[in-house]
Order: sequence, then structure tokens, then C-alpha cells
Amino acid sequence: MPDTGVSALTPQMRDVLERLLREDAGLPDPTTLPAGEGRALAERTNRRWNVDLPAMVEVRDVGLASGMAGRVLVPANDEGRGAILYIHGGGWAFCSKETHERAARVLAIAAGAPVVTFDHRSAPEHPYPEGLDDCIAAWQALGSIFPNRRLGVAGDSSGANLAVAATLRLQAEKGRAPDVGLLFYGVYDDDFYSPSYRLYAEGPGLTRAKMQRYWAWYQPVPARRSDPLISPLKASDSALRALPPLYLIAAGQDPLRSDSERFHARLSALGRADTLRIFEGVVHGFMQMSSVLSDALTATEEAGAAFRKAVNTK
Repeated sequence: MPDTGVSALTPQMRDVLERLLREDAGLPDPTTLPAGEGRALAERTNRRWNVDLPAMVEVRDVGLASGMAGRVLVPANDEGRGAILYIHGGGWAFCSKETHERAARVLAIAAGAPVVTFDHRSAPEHPYPEGLDDCIAAWQALGSIFPNRRLGVAGDSSGANLAVAATLRLQAEKGRAPDVGLLFYGVYDDDFYSPSYRLYAEGPGLTRAKMQRYWAWYQPVPARRSDPLISPLKASDSALRALPPLYLIAAGQDPLRSDSERFHARLSALGRADTLRIFEGVVHGFMQMSSVLSDALTATEEAGAAFRKAVNTK
């Protein structure tokens, strides 16, 4: 394996990446394929993380607005106070509630609250704002499924982008916005030459070229990415100041690390007290790997604790 930041990885993370090299030998990069073919390949390879699924007291598939498929995951330790809408990552184009099933279940247990996952429409067939529209509809459905609870939104990578964008839009439209946000190694801008993009342009794991492909699929016109519902780092101070409490997690060896650091810096400059937790020695997407990576469990447990603290605060 080329040493592009690999020497800084934890032993567990190096073992995982070596395993992926063996398992995926000969497979193409999904982002270099036509979108449908790449999506099918990413769906197949990402399901490897969904083994030994933690037990839930209820797993219920539901139909959300506009025919979206949703899944309600209720843990045995449900404290009855909150519920979470989880928006999966995958560059706005790949992955599903199936690829993130274990991650959502681990979060439900860590948070002591039900988690609802769903399949939003994917780029490039459905570029901005169609996926975001689906997130808004799923959010509104969450309140109907779990009335009289405090509600949070969580997301990883592009899912974190959509989580922030949905919150900003709900605030602007005077709708019910989340009480708390859990944001995992999110995409908040299209600056492909940030410090972390320069360090980890070739990985390990996510690369600059892959992110450029995802962005081209989601919003192909670069000039239009200045919309804060596409690039939340470009939101106004007043809009960011109004966001609910946020808990941000970043991976140390990730082209998107600077996105989280810059977003947190903006929030902090506004006098907010949001948390940024950086897990050194791991790569983008590490929280999906909880079956083999202890840092994934730790990160999810800490996010769950942040959620419980938020929903228990008057």
C-alpha cells in the first residue's frame, strides 16, 4: 500500500485498509463508472460492514412521503425522549439505508433513541435540490412517527451536508427544525485545495478525484455551489448562529477534515459552543466499520452521549 498518510493510521485502520485491498482487488473505482453501475458496485461492497447487527426491539419498514422507503429502528434502551433522522452518506449518489444499517443501529443504542433511516433520491439522475427535498419530507415524517419527542438529525459525509442544509432550510421556512445535529466527517464546501485536500488528495480511502466527481453529479455548475443549501460554509452568520447545538466528528486522515475544522471555526467565531471531535489515525467513512474498528464504536458512543445531553437539556 503506498504510504500516502498510511503511516499515521492506527494499526486497526491499516488492517482494515489492507483487507479492502485484498477484497476489492480488480474492482474499478465506482466513481469512474456510469452512475448506475457505480451505485450498484458501491451498494454491494459497502454491505460488508453490516454483519452482526445489534438487536433492536423493533425494526419496521415504513413508507414516507413521495414513496420513499424508510426504516424505524428502536433499541431496547429507548429512553422515550428523543428520536433521530439518519441521512446516509455516499457522495449524494451512492449508498442506502441498507449500507448504513449497522451504523444506524449502533447510533440508536448509543443515543438511547429510535433512529429512522431512508433512501433519498440520488444524483446525478436527481441532482440538487431533489435529494434535499426528500430529506425535508423525511424530517416532517419523523415528527409524525414520534410526536412529543425532541428530534435530532444525523448524517455522515454528504449526509451531514444534507442534514445541515435541511436545518438551514427549515429555519428559513419557519418550520420545525432539529433540536440537535450529529455531523460525521461532513462535506461543507467545494474547496478542493484546502489543507486536508492537499494532504490526502490521493487518500488513503476517499480522494480529491472522487469528491470532484460527486460534486459534479450533485451540482454540475460550480458557480451555483455558492448556495448555502449546497455549501453550508457559505451560509450567513445569522443563519449559522440560529442552528441547533451541533456535535461534529472528523477523521484525521481525510480530504474532508478541513471542512469540519473550518465549519467549526465559523461556528466558534459566532460565540457558539459546538463540539468538534477529531479521530486521528482513521479515514473517511470509519464510523461504518464498527464491526472491526474500535474507534467507530467510540465515536458513535460519544455522539450518542451528546444527543442524550441535548435532548435532556431544557
